[in-house]
Amino acid sequence: MDLYDFRSFRLLFSEKSINFAIESYNHVIFMGDNRAINYFSIDSVDLQKIAGAESHIFNNDDLSIILHGRPSDKSFFREGEVHQLPEPRMLLFLNGTAEVHLDLEQYHFERGTVILTPPDVILEFEHIGPDVEVCGIAMKEDIHITERIVTSVNPEDFELLLRSLFLLWDMAVLSPYRREAVLQMARTMVANVQCIKQASESSAGRSPVTRQQELFQQFKTLVSRHCERERRIPFYADQLRITPHHLSAVISRASGHSVMYWINRAVVLRAKVLLRTSGLLTYEIAERLRFANPPAFNNFFKRETGLTPREYREKA
Repeated sequence: MDLYDFRSFRLLFSEKSINFAIESYNHVIFMGDNRAINYFSIDSVDLQKIAGAESHIFNNDDLSIILHGRPSDKSFFREGEVHQLPEPRMLLFLNGTAEVHLDLEQYHFERGTVILTPPDVILEFEHIGPDVEVCGIAMKEDIHITERIVTSVNPEDFELLLRSLFLLWDMAVLSPYRREAVLQMARTMVANVQCIKQASESSAGRSPVTRQQELFQQFKTLVSRHCERERRIPFYADQLRITPHHLSAVISRASGHSVMYWINRAVVLRAKVLLRTSGLLTYEIAERLRFANPPAFNNFFKRETGLTPREYREKA
């Protein structure tokens, strides 16, 4: 199918369901592989290899879009694989299922799931189905996402997001490049997802976020940001301007886990990324993560994962 058959495809949306569109055309956008802790961005990988030979790729200094592609680089999707994603992204899940961790949160993705991620999210695959199909955008400049959103949307909203994406592609490939129009359309898509989430929460009658829940979310954000250098409970309590005892009580009530459980999870994620992608020696990783010595790091990693750092690296 020629790329510009997308125009006629968009006309079908007014008469056909989203299921027909997906089954008939199988348009996919895959977001790219960003594996290194030192921020290998989407520009550092072969998008054609990842998205598949039939994919249509747009890539410039502002954003990346991939249409009509299926993920073909299976090494990126191996279960247990850990990646750090420097660019903010929008992802629309078209088909299949997946279980993933974004930073310290576990999520289930299926058709109709929409994901927004801010910069520097750590992604870990727990399970990826064989028939996964996704679409989305990686934003590089002047498009800011500060809140992680994972939400299921109704078919009408999902259809609108897909139509918007195809229109964004048509605008992006025009010559000369209409930068401000492209960026504004991308920002509008981000704002639309945020509005969909707010409307969904309102219609579901969800109660406002409590102070306890707010502190828990702030704590996890701080842990993701500082875990390489700080594993002390008083540090995080001080950042939140509460006592260590109060922090421990809040996190236990909000999550059913201790403060150190969440800190250790974040440190393990960082260690996995470094072991898989950085080329650093084990003692260098121990130093970077502020362990007293390599044996202390080895014992910690073994306790948390069941493998020594060396065993984990060799298995990967």
